[in-house]
Amino acid sequence: MCENKFETVIDLLQKNMKIIQRADHFSFSIDSLLVSEFATITRTTKNIVDLGTGNGVIPLFLSKKTKAHITGIEIQKISSELAKRNIELNNLADQISIINDDMKNWRNYFKKGSVDLVVTNPPFFKFFGEEKQLNDLDQLSLARHEISINLDSLIETASNLLKDKGYFTMVHRVDRLIDIIETMKKYSIEPKKIQFCYTKIEKEGKILLIEGVKNGNPNLRVLPPLIAHDDNGEYSKVILEMFK
Repeated sequence: MCENKFETVIDLLQKNMKIIQRADHFSFSIDSLLVSEFATITRTTKNIVDLGTGNGVIPLFLSKKTKAHITGIEIQKISSELAKRNIELNNLADQISIINDDMKNWRNYFKKGSVDLVVTNPPFFKFFGEEKQLNDLDQLSLARHEISINLDSLIETASNLLKDKGYFTMVHRVDRLIDIIETMKKYSIEPKKIQFCYTKIEKEGKILLIEGVKNGNPNLRVLPPLIAHDDNGEYSKVILEMFK
């Protein structure tokens, strides 16, 4: 199952699934779980796209919530191969497909306005061309910094993929909130709900979840804060419930 010394196979939380990860590539974090749980999925949701799927963890999480077809797009070859193996490992090849390509080439795979939900856990950090910003491993730099894709191109791609009234769901950093809202509105995705996430109740929030609707009406909701850990450092009841 493991093909080299960097790989490990672990249980995917309490989801009755397993996942292959590589120590030299970006491993999934709780952010991927949060955005999967936050995403709006209805009975009419038939097609979902995960932009920058990495090793395919978001499609795996989403498969527990829906029978819709899920496509993960990943620019890095090794990560996309891991994603394909993870789909096969969990017997989900009939529901989940993986594309190894730049998401900006979406026209090669989808018709415009054909997707019900676009979800993403994208690179968080702006890249200003300074090498000191980057991780020693190129693949980790691509996962963390806006090198191959920036926020504008990401949201433009999502908007092009989405049907009228389709959902766009993203996890990102709080310090990018103004940029995110401005860019969503630029590409006709109306922000509909936001939730701020905190490691502990006394800490500042660094992560946010945001969802918008393509050509939606203005009506923004701010959900109660999501606290990841209790005072004793253990995961909160809300997070533990997501693990199941």
